[in-house]
Amino acid sequence: MRRRPQKLFLLLLVLLVTLSCRAVEVAEEEDDNNDGEDDEEVNEEDDDDDDDDEYEYRYETSSRSTPKNVKPTEHQLILQDTLVDFSQTNLTGDAVTAAQHAVDTLARAFLSEGRLEELFEKTKTPECRALIAKHYGYHVMAIAKEEPLPFVDIQFSNTCEDEQSWDFDNLPKGVHMGIIQNRTYQPERNETTEHLYISPFDVKICYGILAHDNAAATIRLIEALDESSTQFIVHIDGKYEETYQAVKEYAASRDRIVVLDDQNRVRVNWGGFQMVNATMQMLNYAENNNLDFTHFIHMAATAYPIASNRRIRNTLAAYPVDANFLHIILKPNRPHHSVWNYFVECDDRLHRIHRLPPITKETHKADFYTSSQWFMISKEFASFLANPEVAPPDSFLRQYWDYIQHVVVADESFFGTVLRNTQFCNKHHNWNFLHLLFDQWENEVELQKRDERKCVMPDPNHCGRSPTTITLDQLDILEMSGDLFARKFNDEVDTKVKDVIDTLRMKEEFELVVLNETKPRLEGDKPKVDMSLEGHGTLIVAKETVNTTFPLCLGLGNGGNQVRLVPCFKDEVVPTLAKGWETGGVIMEEVRNHTRWNIGPCTRSSSDGNLKRLDTGDVQATKGFYTPGPRCTFSIMDGIRAGRCLDGESLDRQTGGPVHVYPCTKRWNQFLSFGDGVNTPAGSIYTIVPKHIRDRIISTGREQEAYMCLGVAYRGDLDEEDWFGERKEFFDSYDIEHRDPSQVPDGEGKGEGEKYRPLVYWYGEHLMATRCSNEGAVVEWVVVPFIVEDDNENENDMDNAPQTNMSTDDMDKAPQTNMSIDVEEL
Repeated sequence: MRRRPQKLFLLLLVLLVTLSCRAVEVAEEEDDNNDGEDDEEVNEEDDDDDDDDEYEYRYETSSRSTPKNVKPTEHQLILQDTLVDFSQTNLTGDAVTAAQHAVDTLARAFLSEGRLEELFEKTKTPECRALIAKHYGYHVMAIAKEEPLPFVDIQFSNTCEDEQSWDFDNLPKGVHMGIIQNRTYQPERNETTEHLYISPFDVKICYGILAHDNAAATIRLIEALDESSTQFIVHIDGKYEETYQAVKEYAASRDRIVVLDDQNRVRVNWGGFQMVNATMQMLNYAENNNLDFTHFIHMAATAYPIASNRRIRNTLAAYPVDANFLHIILKPNRPHHSVWNYFVECDDRLHRIHRLPPITKETHKADFYTSSQWFMISKEFASFLANPEVAPPDSFLRQYWDYIQHVVVADESFFGTVLRNTQFCNKHHNWNFLHLLFDQWENEVELQKRDERKCVMPDPNHCGRSPTTITLDQLDILEMSGDLFARKFNDEVDTKVKDVIDTLRMKEEFELVVLNETKPRLEGDKPKVDMSLEGHGTLIVAKETVNTTFPLCLGLGNGGNQVRLVPCFKDEVVPTLAKGWETGGVIMEEVRNHTRWNIGPCTRSSSDGNLKRLDTGDVQATKGFYTPGPRCTFSIMDGIRAGRCLDGESLDRQTGGPVHVYPCTKRWNQFLSFGDGVNTPAGSIYTIVPKHIRDRIISTGREQEAYMCLGVAYRGDLDEEDWFGERKEFFDSYDIEHRDPSQVPDGEGKGEGEKYRPLVYWYGEHLMATRCSNEGAVVEWVVVPFIVEDDNENENDMDNAPQTNMSTDDMDKAPQTNMSIDVEEL
């Protein structure tokens, strides 16, 4: 019998070159420059292996040459990139010897490409190198045995039934992603469904906490959530022994707290499968020890509750006991094959082996979803997940468990994908009640400052990102979120924010207990004051233009999302306006389209400040104890964009620039307030730039103030200092200097002693966010309520109409403070 070549392992490695996601580049110049000595050396090696070789053999790939100037096909280009030159390889003689020569040539080409060397350089141990080589071998042996590459032909067992499916490229009229994303599982409570619900007092929670480097934060989280019916399972990252010992010691003297022992701990790395494995270790413990709970809540030690324990139980009880709360992007993820890769994890990092076939319903009978790894699930689903290794081999869980171990950022797809492809798909509420905002992508960070663990794809500019650290200046945004938890917190960055949250949670717990509110509140239905103005919306008027013949308002004009200075009234109405009209109210028939705004909801419990509309139309802002005062959303009320919120366009990337309306997302740049005359100009409308964004901008050498106000371009004292950057096109769109004064109402120019050109020159112009210290650019506003004439038929005149309900009796009685809040210190 013929024996196989002895270098089989090398063959397995080098054959992968035909599949590798990186091109094997053979330097043709070196081939062209090889002299006779080089040829003789190669031939001598060949002669040593094959005594029958008596002449030089050249292998030609084709008997026909490609005509010059013929553009190659895409397939031909790919072949050129992966070409190995066999023209100097002796392939004569018996098959075994020829194969040995081919292996030698492939080996030289493979080594010159450097792919395996590059991977090995990022390892620390021979065991990790062996694992990488092993998984390379899986792909190579698939070719050697003429088998499919890993996961190419796998057919999943999808057991999700009776679930609405969508053609996302052709959605029905009236259906959009927002509607689809609002999926819920909350059947109306009646005799038929009553058995699905339990009392808040019967809710039993098991918290599964992933922790790594901060024992104090982990312990504080446990103590914040602890109740007599609550249990905790804690997994400490295997890399952090000091944290493990500290939390283990704490738990030893307390009931209902389990810290997983070493045999159940794994080393967790960013983007790696071990993040999923750590969670599964906790679920496995809960199942195998038969813990008694109704809900399993998975969270990080960097998270913290922003709702009282009573409200957490109330919220869970508002849904069926078998509901699963996961935030999933319900449009299946279809990554391009060029960016979807097969990874192994060892030596505390990911190592990319080769391409991985994406899962689709068309090719694999299942869809792949992006989801959050933080969730609240039923005991039924927790038990289902707990032991995937022993699940039936043809089950989706078992099959997908094999696949997910090689997916980057596996934790952001595993749990959601399992839910959506199994019988639990119908018991899904598409939100996890966790507030978090993501910071910039890692590839947006300066190259020398990047965390290379988050950039594991072939394209170095294809990176991941992490959540923003929450600071005290985001407190009112947490309140408005309606969520139960938030992350991430860092006690070294902000030492006060958790203290304030604890105070507010205690207050809420007391109110719920005193009021004996056993009826669960629905999503976002936490106690808060409705601070919208009375009437039917508000007209927000540029104060400088109130007594002119051309009052200007905050509006959208005749179309588009851009927020502009637009005429408030129809032409025939302006001559009829009485002096002091802004102190009363207006009716819809008098005003232009797209000028009616709803102010609210506004934050309340976190600030204990106040907003109050005065008789003059001005809004008086009173500082709170923790924040500069309430902040509100401003949403347009009319037209096809009704319900959209006033939003600073991409303020999280670059402060200063155009503002527009955008679907309300509860982000910081959609929460605004009125200036108090101390930190911000009285009557201005401003937002607060979070500290982490200010710090990022300052690190680039630029200045960044905490407060950004609505204003206009090319009118302020500090315009030249504004960061134009990519906004240059926006600023260039202004043409104020060339406007014909005769075409501008009241546009005769600056009067004697006046510093700035009249604001009416900016009618129709796009408003921007500018620093609040930019005097001249910042616009001051008054607020006038809309009324319906029938509402006042029993009143003598508008002066008797109530001015506002922005301050209720309870708010007037609330303790006030004269404490000046410096946001720079928040």
